[in-house]
Amino acid sequence: MAEENLEVKKRQPRKTIGEEGSRKQTLVVFLILLGLGLIFYLPREFGNVELNLSVPNWTSNGEVITIRKSRVEKPNLEELIAGQAGEFGILVKSVNGQEELKLGENIVMTAASVIKLPVLIVYYQAVDSGQIDPEAEYVLAEIDRWKYGTGSLQYQAAGTTYTYRQVAQLVTNQSDNMGAEVLIKNLGGYAKAQQAVNRLGLIKANLKENEMTVAEAGGLFLQLAQGKLLTPTSREELFANLTKTVNEDRLPAGVPDNVRVIHKFGSEAGVVNDCGIVEAKKPYVICILTTNVNVGEAEPLLPQISAAAWSWLGDD
Repeated sequence: MAEENLEVKKRQPRKTIGEEGSRKQTLVVFLILLGLGLIFYLPREFGNVELNLSVPNWTSNGEVITIRKSRVEKPNLEELIAGQAGEFGILVKSVNGQEELKLGENIVMTAASVIKLPVLIVYYQAVDSGQIDPEAEYVLAEIDRWKYGTGSLQYQAAGTTYTYRQVAQLVTNQSDNMGAEVLIKNLGGYAKAQQAVNRLGLIKANLKENEMTVAEAGGLFLQLAQGKLLTPTSREELFANLTKTVNEDRLPAGVPDNVRVIHKFGSEAGVVNDCGIVEAKKPYVICILTTNVNVGEAEPLLPQISAAAWSWLGDD
């Protein structure tokens, strides 16, 4: 019987799903292991790095945790004014906290129009005690005309009528020189006004000489911010008039636009000053007085110092 040559075809084994996807599975496992390695390795290597970010995080129960940006260190005032001519007095102080920064705080400086702040406080105290009626009329007299410096009152015709409340508003918002003289006159003159200023605890402040220290000017704003010196009504009227003044290029320029800055500025030859309250979530007082400075160089420093103070004490 002839032997038949039979060719038996071998059946190709069927690939399983696992075998078909083995390469993909290997890649996925590799990526997972790589990710886990990064998660557990990087925090140990870079755990001390501070991220200057503010991003939301969530707990397992859905509550939002805010990661705050790192707080900027206390500014170095000497570095900020390095190379500047003249003298600087600077005070930065938290209203309710312990943070404080000061330089030359007890040096007597030319106050310029910052000297009007104690005059305004004494005026409002007289209003609060009933000694002055803010609705009483002042009739502009030629003898009172003050032909110097800032303010619109000096340009008005004799016989023009104002209430003392309106005069005080001009003194605060425009830094009206003639208006300040009218208020001092209504307080009984320079001698009596000076006595009232001294009763505020200001020993070095001198109305006639136009001098005070940054500790005195800043201290007045600190007391006002803490609800002292004036009734709430007078305090808020003063604050409203010291906001959005005719000069917002100094302290206010160093903070965000939506933050209220209550401040009194002052200027004259060799002097650029500004003192006030920055109403951050945690408010603080900042005061800068200068004497014999180069105005063109010193004036741009005020918003820079204000911005440095905001970075230190302002909102996150």
